[in-house]
Amino acid sequence: MRNTTVIMLLCLAGLGSANAQEERISMDKAVETALKNNQQLDINEAEIRTAGLNVKTAVDIPKTGIFAENEDLRPSDNTGILKIGISQSVAWPGLYAARKDYFNNQLKFAELNKEVLNATIRREVRTAYYKLWYLQDKQLLYKSLDSIYTLLFKTAEVRLKAGDVAALDKIAAEAKLQELKAFSDQNKKEMTVQQQQLMMLLNQNEWLLPVETPLEKATVILSENNGLHPLLILQEQNIKIAESNVFVQKNSNRPEFSGRIFSQRLWGANDPYTGFSAIASFPLFGAGYARNKVKAASAEQEVQKKNLAYQTRQMQAQKASSVAEIEKNLSLLNYYETTGLKQAEEIIKASALSYRAGEISFAELGQFLSQAVGIRQNYLDILNQYNQSVVQFNYFNNK
Repeated sequence: MRNTTVIMLLCLAGLGSANAQEERISMDKAVETALKNNQQLDINEAEIRTAGLNVKTAVDIPKTGIFAENEDLRPSDNTGILKIGISQSVAWPGLYAARKDYFNNQLKFAELNKEVLNATIRREVRTAYYKLWYLQDKQLLYKSLDSIYTLLFKTAEVRLKAGDVAALDKIAAEAKLQELKAFSDQNKKEMTVQQQQLMMLLNQNEWLLPVETPLEKATVILSENNGLHPLLILQEQNIKIAESNVFVQKNSNRPEFSGRIFSQRLWGANDPYTGFSAIASFPLFGAGYARNKVKAASAEQEVQKKNLAYQTRQMQAQKASSVAEIEKNLSLLNYYETTGLKQAEEIIKASALSYRAGEISFAELGQFLSQAVGIRQNYLDILNQYNQSVVQFNYFNNK
C-alpha cells in the first residue's frame, strides 16, 4: 500500500485528460474566428453603411412649392391678375459643403472604429483564453490532488484499523478531500463562465477549451510602438468631427435664398403676364442665437482635444503599469521555473521516501504535500498574472 502511495504522490506533476466532448481551439484560431464572427463587427458594418448614406443627405434642398395667387384686385377690376407658378428656397451654398464634410468625418469615424474593435476583440479573446487555460490547469491539479488524498484517506483508514495511526489522521485526510472538492466545484463554475465568454466573443455555440498542453508563458517584446493606438486615432477623428461641426454652425448663420417664377402662358392667357421674384434672408433677429451655436460647437471641439490629451496620458500610464507588472511577474516566474518547481518535486520525493521509511508521520507527510502543492499553485497564479499583463501590454502596443 505504501508503494502505491508513493507512485500516486509522484503523479502530482502529471496532467489528466480533459472532457473529450468539448472542442479544443488554439489561441490564434480563437482570435482569427472572433475577428470574423464577432457581432460587434456586424454592428460596425451597419454603422458604416448608415454613415455612408448620411453623406448623401448633405445637400438637403427644401421642398419645391407650387403657388396660386390673385392680386391687383380693385373696385373697378374684381378679376385681378391670376398667377400660378413655383417657388424654391436654398441655403447658403457653403452650408451644403460644410454638412458634407461633417458627414464624411462621421463616416471616417465609423471606419476607424473597426480598428478599435479589432484591437479590443483581440485583447478580450486572449484574456478569456488565458484565463480558461489557467483554470484548466488548476482543475487538472485538483484532480491529481483528489486522487492523492483519496488514497491517503484509504491508507489512513486501513492503518487506523490496524492501530498504526490515530483517528486524527483519517479526519485530516477526509477534511482535505472535502476542501478539494469545494475548490474543484468552484473552479469548474469559473471555467464555465470563461467558456461562455469565449463563445460570445467568437459568436459560436460550441463549448470550447484551450489546447491540451500545460499553460504557457505569453510571448512579449517590450518595445515602443511608434504609431498611435487606434483608440487615440479615433479620438483625433472626434476632434475633426467637432471642427467640421463648427463650420456647419458658421454657415448656418449665412443668408438664405428663395425665389419664385410664374407665367400665365401655363393656361394660354391672351397677352400673358410672366415674372419672377428673388429673396435673400438675413439672420437679423437670430444673430445672438447663431453666435452662441458657433461658440458651443467650438467649446465641444476643445472638449474633444482635452479628451485626446487625457486618453494619451492615461494610455501611457496604463502601458507603463503593464510593463511593471510583466517585469515583476517575470522575476517570480524565473524563480519558480529555475528553483521553485524543482524544489516542490524534491519535497514530494523526499517526504514520500521518509514516510515509507517510517521517519515521518502521516500528518507530517500531509504538511509537506501542502507545501509542494502551494508552490505549484503559486506558480500557476503568477503565470496567469504574467499572461494577463502581457495581453494588456500588447493591447496598448497595438499587437
